[in-house]
Amino acid sequence: MIILKKNYTVTAASILLLLVIGLVPYQQQQQLDHFAAYAGEGGACINYDQSENTIIISCDSSFRDAVNTVNDRAILEQLGDGGEYLLKASLQVDDDTTFSISPNDITWLKITDTNGIIVYGRIQIDGVKITSWDIEANSPVPQTNTGSIPRAFINLRESEGGFVHDSEIAYLGYQEFGRRGFDLFGDGPSHDLEIRGSKFHDMWFAFYSRGAYNITVDGNEYYNNIKYALDPHSGTHDMNITNNYLHHNPIGAICSDKCSNILIEGNRAEHNTKAGIFFSRNMHDSIARNNYIYNTTTGIIVSESPNNEIYSNTIEGATSAGIRLSNPPNPDDGFTEDNHVYNNTISNSEDGIREIRSDDNILEDNKFFNIESDDDD
Repeated sequence: MIILKKNYTVTAASILLLLVIGLVPYQQQQQLDHFAAYAGEGGACINYDQSENTIIISCDSSFRDAVNTVNDRAILEQLGDGGEYLLKASLQVDDDTTFSISPNDITWLKITDTNGIIVYGRIQIDGVKITSWDIEANSPVPQTNTGSIPRAFINLRESEGGFVHDSEIAYLGYQEFGRRGFDLFGDGPSHDLEIRGSKFHDMWFAFYSRGAYNITVDGNEYYNNIKYALDPHSGTHDMNITNNYLHHNPIGAICSDKCSNILIEGNRAEHNTKAGIFFSRNMHDSIARNNYIYNTTTGIIVSESPNNEIYSNTIEGATSAGIRLSNPPNPDDGFTEDNHVYNNTISNSEDGIREIRSDDNILEDNKFFNIESDDDD
């Protein structure tokens, strides 16, 4: 037995182990130390699954932790010294796990091929840029108007919590469930997500959800998105869409298929080709108020959707109607009835408020300027 100067008592085997470790190059030793920091009974909690080409995160950690652990340029490559990284695999955040991506570790994450970020736990994206990337073209991957080009994606599957703050998310998604862009789509609903102060552009879907709840989308900019900017869908409920700038999309915000308790307030929707706001397919018990809508075909559409309030909106330059309440010839998702439309201001539009195969709605105290006709009662 050997006694060290500071009364540390170790075995000869321990001394031998220290000598062996001393032979390991410093960089490799740093990596071993990192694995040790994240090792437990189940082993390291940042792993790479070669068969799935996926980095799997199963403990609370940051992007820097993933970089230090993977340490393989064929999977995750740093590009120069400017904080840019090329992700050549998918990255999966497991349940009950928080993974953060911030400027402390990275400025721009470029994702190749059809790899994506898949989240079962919580993702925290703060102050970074995330796009697809074509290595040969040295640029993000563009998309057709049919979504036919496979490219990178972000998919939240039963995610619990998390946020996107002050970031730029762009050039993601194509026409495939779960890979449409920023996609809340899985076997169970995602919830308690906050998106603030960020830009989403040139996406196939800039936001899609199924059954999600407790979602806040506030103070963002959505533009040049191909299919939809904001599309909460299929039973999404308790969602606030507030103070966003929605421009140059087909539709600014559309909620479709049994959405409820959706608040759409204080948004500026300009130059969207089809509609600024769309209540679709039994969207009910929701509110659109204090929005400004300019230069679109129809300002606000309500189709097959009952029991909503639409008030104090300003709509200018609709080439069809400022507000349209309608049912298709054979509605099968609900009826546009018992909606209250009041105190809206509509100007420089072909029609003020148009009703098509719908009745039992209350229209009152709406104001019209420089339009051809109105159905306001």
